Amino acid sequence: MLTIWGRINSINVMKVLWACAEAGCQFQRVDAGMEHGKVDDVDFREMNPNGRVPMINDDGFVLWESNAIVRYLTYKYALGTLYPMDIRARAIAEQWMEWQQTTIAPHLAWPFLGLVRRIPEFRDEARISKAAADLSGFFAHLDMQLADRDFILGDSFSMADIPLGVSAWRWFKLPIKRAQLPNVEAWHERLQARPEFQQHVAHPLN
Repeated sequence: MLTIWGRINSINVMKVLWACAEAGCQFQRVDAGMEHGKVDDVDFREMNPNGRVPMINDDGFVLWESNAIVRYLTYKYALGTLYPMDIRARAIAEQWMEWQQTTIAPHLAWPFLGLVRRIPEFRDEARISKAAADLSGFFAHLDMQLADRDFILGDSFSMADIPLGVSAWRWFKLPIKRAQLPNVEAWHERLQARPEFQQHVAHPLN
């Protein structure tokens, strides 16, 4: 049985739960992180020295880092659909997934942690405003990618849409200024129409 550790309001856990739902794989979830604890327990740290969620155990195979988990699950359960067979399409998917984690995620942290969770060290208005402006510029790159397609790789939903989809949900819900990006907005509406998105991503920010 596939076991997932993580709380449902974690943006990185959302990726994994959404990927599972889209791929049709069965799983059990264990609350972990923040108020749920567990991440500092000895047995958790033995499996995941980073002490962060999500983490999975798939019949003895342990894996952490959300985008790596998404790639693993889509390869195992949705090869040829969510996980591209073509090597170049797969490379492009992984390119955008890495971009989400290295470029989008750090900038989302400032307005989310400062304005939603109100963590004191993130309440710097100048840093929040700068992050918001940068995010509009970054999402403009995605807007160009989506100019002639419904999803990141083309006509079909793939693993590439999952990490950026959860980031876009947070970006659109944050109380910050955003550029008007019609292609990103239309793509985001298509994602919201998916029952799996509604189940695992469309939660209030908290």
